[in-house]
Amino acid sequence: MIIRKSEVPAERAERESFGVTDTVRLSEVGGISQFGAYVQTLHPGARTSNNHWHENEDEFLYVLSGEVTVTEGGQTAALHAGDSACWPAGVATAHHVSNQSSELCSFLIVGTRVNKDVCHYPDTRRTLHREGNDWRLLEADGRVFKTGSF
Repeated sequence: MIIRKSEVPAERAERESFGVTDTVRLSEVGGISQFGAYVQTLHPGARTSNNHWHENEDEFLYVLSGEVTVTEGGQTAALHAGDSACWPAGVATAHHVSNQSSELCSFLIVGTRVNKDVCHYPDTRRTLHREGNDWRLLEADGRVFKTGSF
């Protein structure tokens, strides 16, 4: 299936403490279910998430334009068009992506989709447990912080 850029609108999210991001959900439009593929554009000062790592999902990032700052294991690195980053499932290297420049930056992010995953957020000491479409975010002591469905 061919997907033209003009056929897939970007979804804008403006979240407090995360900034403005535009996401094009390519895998959903293409009907792909075994991995997620998205083009994300971060506005200056935005970030994708809190530091995290997955027990069962691989993640791959490929920079399309601008300067993307990857924070990984407490270190930061500036990536540019053509650079990439990989985060294998089960490797406890917490990471997140941000835009610390004054221009937009865009990247392709691809991740496996598994039925069951645990995502760790070491800075907040929370864990996200996902089974199918249902998820629950737990505090460090095991108390439920939030629940929901995708």
